Amino acid sequence: MEKKVVKNFTLTYELDILNKKIKLNGNPEEDLKDFLAKLKASDDIIAQMLYKDIVDNAITEMRIMAWSGMDIKGWLKEVGVEAQE
Repeated sequence: MEKKVVKNFTLTYELDILNKKIKLNGNPEEDLKDFLAKLKASDDIIAQMLYKDIVDNAITEMRIMAWSGMDIKGWLKEVGVEAQE
């Protein structure tokens, strides 16, 4: 007998763009640059998806806050993202 189980898995993160910090699922706040470096170094598909989601959402929020393109590029470089992934 074969049974497939389908479940949704949710991660919630709080991103502090100005202070470059992240809090994942209520865990203690971490330095964003270190957190992104760990995700980027991982071969795990979930880590890669989370990395892309965090970077994409940060860029979107900075655009909403009317940051200039140069400010966004500078912020990305400060958190270890050399180019938009």
